[in-house]
Amino acid sequence: MRVCENGIMRDATPEEIDLLTENQVIIPYKDRVVLRIREKYSLDDELAILRQRDTKPQEFEEYNSYVEKIKREEGEK
Repeated sequence: MRVCENGIMRDATPEEIDLLTENQVIIPYKDRVVLRIREKYSLDDELAILRQRDTKPQEFEEYNSYVEKIKREEGEK
């Protein structure tokens, strides 16, 4: 499980996983999607891809496919 601390993704400690599981913390859909995007793309990377979508269409398509896949998977939960 990954957690975001001060804008930086890191692995959750066993204690954090236990706490989240015990308290049945529900992470909203949007936050789950963003967390998963950050596993692969930093915010700077994402903004660069979006800004260059017309000049680097292949890179944008890979990014967009990844995001759409995550949205489908998280929407099924």
